[in-house]
Amino acid sequence: MSAPLKKAPGPDVSSAPKLLGITGGLYVVILILYGTRMYTRFRPIPRFGWDDWTITAALVLALAEWILFASAVHYGAGRHNYYVSPENLIPANHLLFASTIPWAISMMFIKISIACMLLRIKRTRSWLIFLWAMIGIQIASCIASVLFQVFQCRPLAVIWNPAAHPNAVCSKPEVGYISIYVNSGIAITTDLIFAVLPISFIRKMQRPLREKIVLSCLMGLGAFAAVASIVKTTLVKHYGVTGDFLWDAIDLTLWSMLEEQTGIIAACVPCLKSPFERLLGRMGLLSSRGQSAYGRSGYGYQNYGQSGASNNHKLSTLRTKPSDAQSEESILHIDDDKDVYTQTAEGKIVKTTELRFEEEQIHSAGKGSDIERDAEVMELREPERIKKSGRWHAV
Repeated sequence: MSAPLKKAPGPDVSSAPKLLGITGGLYVVILILYGTRMYTRFRPIPRFGWDDWTITAALVLALAEWILFASAVHYGAGRHNYYVSPENLIPANHLLFASTIPWAISMMFIKISIACMLLRIKRTRSWLIFLWAMIGIQIASCIASVLFQVFQCRPLAVIWNPAAHPNAVCSKPEVGYISIYVNSGIAITTDLIFAVLPISFIRKMQRPLREKIVLSCLMGLGAFAAVASIVKTTLVKHYGVTGDFLWDAIDLTLWSMLEEQTGIIAACVPCLKSPFERLLGRMGLLSSRGQSAYGRSGYGYQNYGQSGASNNHKLSTLRTKPSDAQSEESILHIDDDKDVYTQTAEGKIVKTTELRFEEEQIHSAGKGSDIERDAEVMELREPERIKKSGRWHAV
């Protein structure tokens, strides 16, 4: 609840352009990342999952919040209350309050999207229980936050128009602080957990240390959301202390939006495996071996040591159907067969891939019987290896 100040706290300037410039620029980046993500989801085949639905809902709500705040700026948000006319104070405060509702729901969908993305990667029982518990916590936290916002005052209109409701009843400020701190604690903890979880996969990858660090950074961008949430939480106790709500709202809203935006970026970047792989490869941050391990098509050759003849024989061609939409499953590809055996032992399908074999007749000046025998051994051992590694479709 705000009222005109009796003394000018400073010059009649607005700090809102700072917020709109920073967050508006980030939304351009976010829309590019989101658009690229959706492109990879529909090509070469549609592959739209719950993580895509939830991040779409989060982005729509985030943009709605930004539009509400921009509308509040039109009425004076970002300026000192002293300079804003009473008829503009009411819609400015009303729009500022309205923008907090989509923010809370958007943050819930962001965390759920990241959890659903992690559900694609691993399907063990303990993993599923943990992630579904995290999703449940996010839903409960969001519902509690929205309910407190809606029922903190009776009537609710006293928040943006206190003069019209002198007999309104509101909860104590301490209760509001407790609600904010509890929800912030849950958000910070969740961000850090989701940022650290992928390291359990990446550390097992047979890749150079530099490449592991790059992948960990890409998958751990949620840590920046935790930092933004911490900064936002420290500003809560200073909000509205002097009664200058429209001015104080800028810093608090800025860090709230940054928390939201970094969360959306953290949810989108891991799904853009192929574009980032190519970019980081050109920058020298990913090895060529690492790039080939993420699902590129390859050809298998076998050399047989025979003197006096060409010894490079093309026995078979292995072709996979590459797809940028493989995203988070392939960015955390694990080479260690032991990990694959561990999951398949529980009856789970690690990954299904279509294989096409093209065989050629071998002619050589060397001992043909030895070459044929080696080829037969190779063909016999391959099904055994495939059977152990998972469930595959051979075409």
